[in-house]
Amino acid sequence: MQVLKGRRQPSPEVRSMLEAMVDMVPQGRVPARIFNDPEVFELEQERIFGRCWVFLAHESEIPSPGDYVLRYIANNSIIVVRDEEGKVRAHLNMCRHRGNQVCKAEMGNASHFRCSYHGWTYKNTGELIGVPYWNEVYHRRLDKAEWALVPVRVETYNGLIFGNLDPDAPSLEEYLGGFQWYLDFYLKPGPNGTEVYGTPDKWVADTDWKICAENFAGDGYHTPVAHAFGFELGYFPSSARTHFEGVAVHIPGKGHAIGLGRTPGMPPFFGFPPEVVEAMQQTLTPEQVQVFSQVRTAVCTVFPNLSILLQPFSRIPGQPGVRFVTMRLWHPIGPGRIQMWSWCIVPKDAPQWYKDESYLAYTLAFGAAGMFEQDDFENWTNLTRQVKSTLARDLVFPYEMGMDLEPDPTFPGPGVAVPPYVHETNFRNMWSTWAKYMLRD
Repeated sequence: MQVLKGRRQPSPEVRSMLEAMVDMVPQGRVPARIFNDPEVFELEQERIFGRCWVFLAHESEIPSPGDYVLRYIANNSIIVVRDEEGKVRAHLNMCRHRGNQVCKAEMGNASHFRCSYHGWTYKNTGELIGVPYWNEVYHRRLDKAEWALVPVRVETYNGLIFGNLDPDAPSLEEYLGGFQWYLDFYLKPGPNGTEVYGTPDKWVADTDWKICAENFAGDGYHTPVAHAFGFELGYFPSSARTHFEGVAVHIPGKGHAIGLGRTPGMPPFFGFPPEVVEAMQQTLTPEQVQVFSQVRTAVCTVFPNLSILLQPFSRIPGQPGVRFVTMRLWHPIGPGRIQMWSWCIVPKDAPQWYKDESYLAYTLAFGAAGMFEQDDFENWTNLTRQVKSTLARDLVFPYEMGMDLEPDPTFPGPGVAVPPYVHETNFRNMWSTWAKYMLRD
């Protein structure tokens, strides 16, 4: 397959800003211009999303041969499909003849995809097998093998399907760099893992994707302020006083980060039904059980734009709640603009009543109209609008919280674990990683 590659270069002004970030971030400074800037956005399309492993789908969304969903990596529409042999594949959603969108339904089941323009037809493996009037107009000279759908590299971890546009990128295992240890808390609640409950929520918001990704990398600082009513009305099992206890962990140089909040005195794995607790104790390692059994809130970002939140929530304030897991993708569609994708995932082996309650808690808290979702997006859209002003673009933001803290050498998990739960160490690592990708030609 012949691909003609162009490489976008930053302007001298933006390159100077990125080079300055290398020294600024370790000192607790981040330039405001990285948020909601058209040139930065265009550069990210190639240098971040053209190189990183980006989440595409959960395997439970395409359980049977022929099942497919349409997803995106930056501005590339991707068909994620399970072929007739059961193998997960991904293809650029573009006919090789003239570039028409070859698949138009967002999900379905198909053994073949046929372009509506000139009728070129592809197997769900990507192979071109049908060209109308091949004898009459091509005189059998067109080499069909040369014009298959463009393949997208895919790898999976515990049900999560990731895609990568860079054939030279490291493996997903190397890219995650040990962060799998923390993903297991979300993805291994039993021997059969997790499944998506329902279909993903989607909506468009005027905010920069990086603001959202940073927040879910462990921003517990905003919770007692932005979501103060959650404490006052008893939706959370913690108080503003105990909220800050826990630990924040990051994988150096990778950008992945997680915040693990703890509430003293709570029973192990509270909020899960006994069947799920027993299953987790079997599927997780003793070290993982030691850490996660005490966790109230686990909120993480897999760099660049996949975030997952596990949290207890009570529909009746003051009463014991249930755990829910929301998985969200901050898909950038323009400078300061995202398409939000949000899934609810549940333990596949959990009792049905728990799945129903977990989904209801997710919907009320972090669904499209969720009470906490509205708090966050109001702040994020306001922030995005403000940083675009002519004065703000030359400012820097302070990321100094926790610069004097020391890692916990006894923490059993990989990466750098710094107590307590609330500080900005994870964010400094994220922005250093982002700058590294943006500077690499």
